[in-house]
Amino acid sequence: MPRYFEFEVSLQVVQPRVWRTFLLRTTSTFAHLHAAIQDSFGWRDYHLWEFRLPTWAGRPIAGLACAEAYDRPTPNGRTVKLNTYFTGKRSVEWCEYLYDFGDDWVHDVKLIAVRSAPESFKRRLLDGDWSGPPEDCGGVPGYQRVVHFRLTGEDLVEDDPEGLDTWLDGWEVEADLEAIKVAFDR
Repeated sequence: MPRYFEFEVSLQVVQPRVWRTFLLRTTSTFAHLHAAIQDSFGWRDYHLWEFRLPTWAGRPIAGLACAEAYDRPTPNGRTVKLNTYFTGKRSVEWCEYLYDFGDDWVHDVKLIAVRSAPESFKRRLLDGDWSGPPEDCGGVPGYQRVVHFRLTGEDLVEDDPEGLDTWLDGWEVEADLEAIKVAFDR
């Protein structure tokens, strides 16, 4: 039977809590995990990314090979297998995922369990809540701005609610998890 890592991924600092749980094959790479996070959070893969140790210095585990050009010597996420870091044998296994080195979206990536399934698939979205922030919204303060705008219709930064609504292009605070699942599980 195929074996899968069950991950819970959540954005740090952001309220309401934005999170997803999904299954990913144990033979996958960190690039596969990156793609799963991108797809489940609604990101569009526009920016640099890396997985790093959850410590103050945050030594990179894997990421884009080109990140080395930014003084971040990082092992290539396409070749580093998840099972070189995650084992399912320790009581707590987690790392951080940094997406967009400008907006600095830091995610906690926690291994919940290693599971077997009678059927074979590459990945499967299990659950989650709230929409991931829109690309380039300006980090946590920008996300708080767009959440407030969607909930109240009031833009606290500029007096241009129509412009902000146009820029958000249909983005909503609450995720359509069923639609995300269909696209994710394909």
